[in-house]
Amino acid sequence: MLTATYSLVAIAAEQDKARRMLSRLRHCFQSAWRGLQSFDFAFLETAFNKLMQFDKFCRNRKIELYLIPAIRTVSDEADALIGELDALSAKAACFLRSAGDQLAGAYDLGSIKVNEVIHAMESYCDKIVTRLDREEKELLPLARRLFSIEDWFSIAAHFLSEDAVACGRRRALPARAATQSAAMSNSR
Repeated sequence: MLTATYSLVAIAAEQDKARRMLSRLRHCFQSAWRGLQSFDFAFLETAFNKLMQFDKFCRNRKIELYLIPAIRTVSDEADALIGELDALSAKAACFLRSAGDQLAGAYDLGSIKVNEVIHAMESYCDKIVTRLDREEKELLPLARRLFSIEDWFSIAAHFLSEDAVACGRRRALPARAATQSAAMSNSR
């Protein structure tokens, strides 16, 4: 039972982080777009890059990497829901790709349809919010019902393994920076 609780808490924390990130991005974009008197390509490009980073975060969430594949192996009961979640992600990706194509075309053509880029970015955000809602309201309750204690243990083991790797990377970064700094000092 503790493994199920740990797994659900880890997923909930990650969902909250995704919602906070997306909320901050949307607030920043909406504030800037209201004040956008003239075309600001640099801002649009920065906003797009932030959404790309957020999209990468979303695709690497525990729910994507471990929970959904585990549900698929346990039961076909969730196939329709998972298909709908995948469709939401695919639509979101299309909107993001559309914004990226518009921005890339601006380099070549020297013109850009700002409203289309903004609309595509907002539509991306809308699809992701819908997906997060459906994960929380439909997918997680289904997982709670479908998974046995052993299933939760396996999922928790994956989560702990991933967390240990991430923690190791965080520790390695300051050590690597100190080594590089020392090497630069010695080369002078």
